[in-house]
Amino acid sequence: MDDPRSVFTAGSDAKVIVYFEWEGPLGPHHFEGLWKSPEGKLVLISDFRYEAKGPRYSGYWTMLLTESTPSGEWSIEARIDGEAAGTHTFMITGSPVAARPAAPAPLSNADLYKRAMDATVMVEKLGPDGAAAGKTSGFWVEDNLILTTFSAIDGASSLRIAAPGGASFLTDQVLGRDRWQDWALLRVAAKAPTKLKRAENRSVSVGDRCVFLEWGAAGAKLTDGSVTGKNSFPKAGERLLVASGATPQSVGGALLDEFGELVGMIGGDVAPGGGSMRILSLLNANSSHMGGLDMEMTALAISLPLLPVPATQAQPVSLSEINLKGEFLPLVKESHTFNMVTFTSFVERIEERLPFAKDYHDVFSRKEGKGSVFVNWSPREKQKARCTLRLFNLDNKMLSEAKEKEISIAPGKFAVTTWELPVGNMPAGIYRTDVLLNGATVWRGFFRVTD
Repeated sequence: MDDPRSVFTAGSDAKVIVYFEWEGPLGPHHFEGLWKSPEGKLVLISDFRYEAKGPRYSGYWTMLLTESTPSGEWSIEARIDGEAAGTHTFMITGSPVAARPAAPAPLSNADLYKRAMDATVMVEKLGPDGAAAGKTSGFWVEDNLILTTFSAIDGASSLRIAAPGGASFLTDQVLGRDRWQDWALLRVAAKAPTKLKRAENRSVSVGDRCVFLEWGAAGAKLTDGSVTGKNSFPKAGERLLVASGATPQSVGGALLDEFGELVGMIGGDVAPGGGSMRILSLLNANSSHMGGLDMEMTALAISLPLLPVPATQAQPVSLSEINLKGEFLPLVKESHTFNMVTFTSFVERIEERLPFAKDYHDVFSRKEGKGSVFVNWSPREKQKARCTLRLFNLDNKMLSEAKEKEISIAPGKFAVTTWELPVGNMPAGIYRTDVLLNGATVWRGFFRVTD
């Protein structure tokens, strides 16, 4: 063999020839050469048949080189009749760097707005009686599949989807969900006019420009969703802090990078049912600011790695099945007899002579021993009713239920109901309270206990 070597130059050497010698049985054999690139990928199989007349025989394989043949360590594995019969490695150098595809150009605001609008739907939560109980956003990820937050479906009996162009349809089918990470994938009987592509090759960083649709009374506008920070929460995972506040209808909407690709989802409760800003206020022990940032001027978003890659072969479950598993919080209902309780608060103490709340706050130290829930009723008509208070942890497990109280109220008559919270005996953490009137939840609050 002329010029034996193990280093070849793409663009100047025309080919690589690898030669093997073996000892083995006589007779016909099938020889294969498996060429593998520097990435370990099988790129070529060469084979031939040969009948051995003696115990020693040889063979060779050839691979042609071009200017685009990748540089690096290559290998060829020899096989005889399907069995490994040796491996040889060699180097290829001199390949020019493959021309990189041009970086995509950022979209204009007009194009970003159109893409977001075409992909967005409104998700309306309906109660058992068909009454609306809240409206949030969602967006198409595949035909028949809409992604939204878990909070958008929490407590719902069915969902009304309003799609671009005015189409409207009902669903109660959920293909996947995560209560703590706060997402739900809905199965619907409709095709997607626009599907949002995940930004798989670009991880969003603090300072990156992003946008989302902020919904208000006048419709939707494209708003600055640039990433201003990141944080991780136990069980909930990573959340992105974005530059603009989000209205309730904006929750569940897509966070897009400047190329129009999906990098997150607006919302992201860090504790189920609590609302992200309300729970952050509790964690920060301050009702209006977090780390010096105005809560009304910022929002959270669920980071892309937490959002599901749709598995269309999965079997959906109904909202009623999810409710039976205890994952849903009951809907908060407005009473037809009462205005929504006009004032409900967590307080440190209540004046004994005349029921009056003092020292309002929702963060209690265990050293305080106890706190209270204070409700001021505002009835539309004279009535007697039953009320109680239930205490839950954040996994929706009921920890206690107060003895039911009979209340007698009338318009213009000052009426309050109070319950004590045994914070001195409670482990540090965040808790939920539901006030029930005639068996229906009419108020919900969250408070925190510290050591």
